[in-house]
Amino acid sequence: MATKTITIDLDAYSRLKSVQTENESFSQTIKRAIQPRLDVDAYLGRIQSTAMSAAAVKAVREHVTARHRTSRRVR
Repeated sequence: MATKTITIDLDAYSRLKSVQTENESFSQTIKRAIQPRLDVDAYLGRIQSTAMSAAAVKAVREHVTARHRTSRRVR
């Protein structure tokens, strides 16, 4: 496996170290903490080729409707 040496400042090191779990390498920590970018075209291709059940369609509609309700937050 190829390796690459990097330099990070102390704040970045502290942040990385704080999320590192026991017996986890820094490479493993970075891979866990920073997910690969979503391939939007591939994702859209997958969801367009998959039919949604009636229950799933209903759930999405309810969620969208709930998001468009007026906020009760005091301004």
